[in-house]
Amino acid sequence: MTTQDQPEKMSSAQYKIFFGAYIGWIFDYYEVFLLSFLVIPMAADLGLSTGQVASVFSTQLLFLAAGGIVFGYLGDKIGRKKILLTTLIIFCIGTLMRSFTFDYGWLIFWTAIAGFGLGGEYGAAQALVSESVPSKKRGFWSSMLYGGAYIGIFLGAFMGGFVLPEVGWRWVFAISALPILAALYLRKDVEESAIWKKNSMVKIKINYREKYGLKRFWKPFSIALVAALFQYFAYYGITNFLPTYLVKYEGFEMGQTGWWLFFTAFAGLVGSFIAGYTADKWGRKITLSYLAFVAALGGIALYLTWESLIHSYLILIPIFFLYFGSNGATIFGSLFSEIFPTDVRATGISWALQIGRGLAFIPPIITAAIFPVYGYQPIILIGAGLFVALSLWAWVFPETKNANLDDIGIIGGNTELNEEEVTNSVAKVEKI
Repeated sequence: MTTQDQPEKMSSAQYKIFFGAYIGWIFDYYEVFLLSFLVIPMAADLGLSTGQVASVFSTQLLFLAAGGIVFGYLGDKIGRKKILLTTLIIFCIGTLMRSFTFDYGWLIFWTAIAGFGLGGEYGAAQALVSESVPSKKRGFWSSMLYGGAYIGIFLGAFMGGFVLPEVGWRWVFAISALPILAALYLRKDVEESAIWKKNSMVKIKINYREKYGLKRFWKPFSIALVAALFQYFAYYGITNFLPTYLVKYEGFEMGQTGWWLFFTAFAGLVGSFIAGYTADKWGRKITLSYLAFVAALGGIALYLTWESLIHSYLILIPIFFLYFGSNGATIFGSLFSEIFPTDVRATGISWALQIGRGLAFIPPIITAAIFPVYGYQPIILIGAGLFVALSLWAWVFPETKNANLDDIGIIGGNTELNEEEVTNSVAKVEKI
């Protein structure tokens, strides 16, 4: 069955695939945002400098990229499902072991392990979802998958803002490992992608220069990577140090800071629902473009009102528009899936998105140097400028709405199977 032949309504098997992938993406952003809270008491207990705190964030993001590179390739090689199980196990170990950390070196090591596991999540998960859901609803379900990030932010803000002050950072890490075990149990029954199985059964003499050719892989990868860099440099540059700044320089309580992040997650979740609808209705490019433009306008408004409204609820208005639009990555799932062929899809998605996130280890270092001296406003303004760049870059992509994933980048020639053998191979796959 091709993606074009799939019925528009989701089956129970498709829902199981979606939620199996969705769980992992929740943990991804849960980890990122929880760490932005935990570094505050960890810095006090372990005697960390501002530079060392910045290196914790940077290590996390750098190893997200490393995991994306390794597990993205393996997701095309051995299948999407195996990667989803393996990466979650690695993340669980890294999370649990940080509760036993007593110095900076081991904190960096286990943060790297957790980041490496999480880095492999999205490429395999998004490829699996894109290859399984109805093509006419691929934009919506891909946006909903990325929307799991905002559930993760809700949970991270709750644990960091309300549980952390009661039990301490070590117990928060230990508690966080328990739901991961439940997620592993839920994932064991997720079905492998039928499109990937069909593709892997048809034996072709692999010409790597053709498989990873300029037009087939490197051109779409480069376009996607630039978009990811704009998105994540802006997003992480503004967000990673925000709790630290609010507590240390504006006198916010941890719970008050938690409510701020709750609201950013709410704005992002609203943006995901609307973007999912418009991605299927209007197209991928225009949706990515208007989201980034709204984020830029929200950032500029926040920059202009920061000093006068920082302790007023009215500041939530520009924050809403900033974080409503700053989830342009919610479109990356469907868009990236539709520009890469099946045999390099997980690789392309994972490399572009996670290398973009990984290179975003740079913004926290810059932010750490800027805000103690110049405040947070310059950081917000730089982020707004990057969102403007993303809004314009969106038009470089081809429009891929309703693309048939089976037809993207088929390698012609070099096949050892005749038509009858191909038919028999596909028939075997359909029995799996």
